[in-house]
Amino acid sequence: MAFERISQNLQRLNENIRSLAQSSADYYKLDLFNKTMKGATAAVKYSAVVFFILFAILFLSIAVSVALSSWLEIPSVGFVIVGGLYLLTGLIILLFGGGIISKVMLSAASKKVFQEPEKKPKESHPEFTSQTNFRNDEIIIKEEDERV
Repeated sequence: MAFERISQNLQRLNENIRSLAQSSADYYKLDLFNKTMKGATAAVKYSAVVFFILFAILFLSIAVSVALSSWLEIPSVGFVIVGGLYLLTGLIILLFGGGIISKVMLSAASKKVFQEPEKKPKESHPEFTSQTNFRNDEIIIKEEDERV
């Protein structure tokens, strides 16, 4: 009789452990999906913003090039100057900006990926009242109303 009860308890323990493992796996899958979708939506949003900013820079560059060409009275010199500025900026970023960009992106990405999930406040167990007398360690059990 006692061995049978121990056997049943061990079987229930085994089932509970398997259930816990499955729940944990499901939680981490959902957490991964959540973080992936946040990353994907941020990538789409920032790609759209970068697209429109690049168009604005393109038209502003053309305007500055035309203005420089008319000011210097040589038709192609404004475009060469603006193109040279972009080339110089690109070379500076290529030579000196790699470490800075990596640090900024790594810190921003690790903050988002490794942040703790939002913790909700624990609800008190419904059948216990809060303990108001801290001098003794009694837990007061609520009496259920038997009114129907």
